[in-house]
Amino acid sequence: MKRLFRLLIILLVILLMAAVLWWFFGRGNPNALWQIVSQQCVPNQQQNHDPAPCLKVDLTEGYVLFKDSKGPYHDLVMPTEKVSGIESPILQADRTPPYFAQAWNNREHISNELGKPLKDAWVSLAVNSKYGRSQNQLHIHVACLRQDVYNALGEQAEQLDQQWRPLAVKLVGHQYLARKLAGTDLTQEDPFRLLQNYVVEQGDSIGNYGLALAVSPQGEMLLLANRLKLTDLNLGSAGEIQDYRCEVAGN
Repeated sequence: MKRLFRLLIILLVILLMAAVLWWFFGRGNPNALWQIVSQQCVPNQQQNHDPAPCLKVDLTEGYVLFKDSKGPYHDLVMPTEKVSGIESPILQADRTPPYFAQAWNNREHISNELGKPLKDAWVSLAVNSKYGRSQNQLHIHVACLRQDVYNALGEQAEQLDQQWRPLAVKLVGHQYLARKLAGTDLTQEDPFRLLQNYVVEQGDSIGNYGLALAVSPQGEMLLLANRLKLTDLNLGSAGEIQDYRCEVAGN
């Protein structure tokens, strides 16, 4: 038993070292998305009224819609201004655009690509933690839920209220916090601010958390958050609950 325990400890250390090495050396260019937004999409829209290589550039509302190459059914919504990620104080400022609302309002592009309507309960938004992302420009992933996550949320939704609580079941092998929103207006209930309020109460930092939005079969909006926990091999990557092939829609 002692030998097995030592082997498990060694394996855990190796996995943690691999995660650290990936963080420092394996992420590629962490400014690639910001360079696309600031050097290509926005200037092209301003000069030629063409958002390419983005799908859409809304200079008034301050965001772009971009098709991620990791697909086929996967979009990103990003600010036109420099915002590093979920940890940025900019997201807590009163005049900051409601990026989650903007992402949700652009979900129909996934439906258009699929060529069929998508139920809201099949769609999700996700932002990874500071330590679970590869890019240093805020980007909200717009994609379908994994089938198993969709099933789990359908079973657990009735147990949730408007307080952050640990979800009774793990999602993709990781523990999540979950809560309901009072309504469906993401400009009135901004997910970034709701999570910030919780983590401040916990004496924690929002940069440690991934954040996602889903919808219950009854049409109630749900927020999900998972915290960085290296011993569980959890980097706070809320995007793990998404399926870029959208099998939940029978695709």
